[in-house]
Amino acid sequence: MAKQLTVRKHQTGILLTILAFGLHTTGQTHRTEYSGKIIDMHVHLFVEEGDNISAERTNTIGDIVAFMPKDKIEKAAIITIAQKGNMADTRMRNDSIIAASRRQSSLIPVCSVHPMDGTDALAEMQRVHDLGVQVIKLHPNSQRFDVSAPEVDAVAKKAGELKMILLFDSYSPTDAGEIGKLVMLAATNPDARFIFAHTGLVNFPQLLMIEGLKKYPWFRNNIWFDLSAIAPILGNSPFHDQLMWTIRKIGVGQFMFGSDFPLFDPAESIRAVHAMGFSADEEQKIFYGNACRLLGIRH
Repeated sequence: MAKQLTVRKHQTGILLTILAFGLHTTGQTHRTEYSGKIIDMHVHLFVEEGDNISAERTNTIGDIVAFMPKDKIEKAAIITIAQKGNMADTRMRNDSIIAASRRQSSLIPVCSVHPMDGTDALAEMQRVHDLGVQVIKLHPNSQRFDVSAPEVDAVAKKAGELKMILLFDSYSPTDAGEIGKLVMLAATNPDARFIFAHTGLVNFPQLLMIEGLKKYPWFRNNIWFDLSAIAPILGNSPFHDQLMWTIRKIGVGQFMFGSDFPLFDPAESIRAVHAMGFSADEEQKIFYGNACRLLGIRH
């Protein structure tokens, strides 16, 4: 009987030790989320009819400046997309974006050209650069061009000359080779900087080709990414672990937050990034620090 009591006491002691260890471990692994200022690098602005791309919400200046303080967004990059063969419309769009950013200093102007407008597109890049614009938006899907076209390379070379940033949509449902074309465009235009919006979406594993390029001394590592769309779509999916591994392999220092408003609610996109499981330090870089570094914003 005494022996049985001794065994039971021993077993009870082991269980209490396991329970205490489990509670201690749970406390250690609790993750603190970043709760500071945010820069949203992907916001679509309504300029004229046809620009409201969401069935759920509008995207006027009023809509944008309303959500920013609520979601702790200090700055938002407002985007327009130029259409081919209408330079008057392209200039109007770009001027509207610039005017909005001058009325609201919290807005970052992202202008656009269509590569197939040739020398007119290059002249427009020069014009908006002289007005203080740093970023040009290009969208192979909606603008209907092939990334490997020589006109696109000419735009990239002009961006390098002007030290501008090219924000590319990086997911194509029809061109399986587009990721490779984008990466090689960046690699062969080292003086320009590139942001690949949506991080390739469902084609994100192809971005690991960048790891091979890093082994070459001539590669400038001039490619950045935003997590717009991919965070709410794939962040909590069976692809989560592979996506996180890919981001960390490329380097968290190259990734930035983007809401893709109005297609996604900014609060939804912020929650999606939090849910992915980054550390607080990684989140600070994604939500704020990396964009400050890329755009030269003092903080």
